[in-house]
Amino acid sequence: MESGALHGTRPGEVIGTLLRLEGRDALPLLHRISTQSLLDLQPGQSCATLFCDPRGRLLHRVQVAITADHVVWLLRDDAPTLPLADFIERFVFREDVRARVPRQDWSVRAVPGTLGLDPGAVREREGLPREIQTRPDWTLVLVPPGGPPPDVTTEHARILAGLPRHDHEIAESFTPFEVGLGQEVHLRKGCYTGQEALLRMMTYKSVRRRLVRVRGEGPPPAVPRELRRVGEVVGWITSAVSEHDPKRGPGWTGLAVVKHEACDPKVELLEDSRPVTIAHVFEALPPLGLS
Repeated sequence: MESGALHGTRPGEVIGTLLRLEGRDALPLLHRISTQSLLDLQPGQSCATLFCDPRGRLLHRVQVAITADHVVWLLRDDAPTLPLADFIERFVFREDVRARVPRQDWSVRAVPGTLGLDPGAVREREGLPREIQTRPDWTLVLVPPGGPPPDVTTEHARILAGLPRHDHEIAESFTPFEVGLGQEVHLRKGCYTGQEALLRMMTYKSVRRRLVRVRGEGPPPAVPRELRRVGEVVGWITSAVSEHDPKRGPGWTGLAVVKHEACDPKVELLEDSRPVTIAHVFEALPPLGLS
């Protein structure tokens, strides 16, 4: 990979991923090694795709965007560039693919709200995918040096929306189907790492956990943290932030990945000895290519 990637940032600082892939094989390579069908992407369009291990467990998630010059861009707000670049380069042999980090000091941020664009649309400036409407009510934006600081309320908004984050819900402990990312998986586009395992999960109905929003009293727990029911581990709290409920007072809200049988809001769950309630069960969207 060209360039020093994150040179100049503070140790441990995450400014997100902004990776430029050049060469005629860039998009076919991503199509071949990730979960999403990408070959039909056109300039001005984007979509999210996942990289899994052979068990179908999550390794990386990224937004793939195409600019007017047919360059392929990979963006994410919640994990650094180098691990993803190194992962992709392991699959490059004779393919015409070159990876560069063009703007080392720019940040990538997920922001709640709409640009007035269709989901997947890319707004380009100066050859860069500056704004992407990733979902109807969320956008991904590039922020140059000296731009406004991150909004401290974004993490709370992410949890309310049930959006997975790297090193929280996007982790090797979980599959896409367990954390609400089923529609970023295509099961009939051809083979890729994890495809066989993911297809078996659907065929044999063996997805046993799903994403929920939970709430508790007191300070938020450090994550990940076990959730128990009558002594049995039934899930994991993966994200948690403080929240003030007008009716209940101060407490915390978070995301958890929980066994199906424990997803009933009437079921009493415990984090250590503290009670935890299920506030919302997120829809488990099916993968693409099933029919």
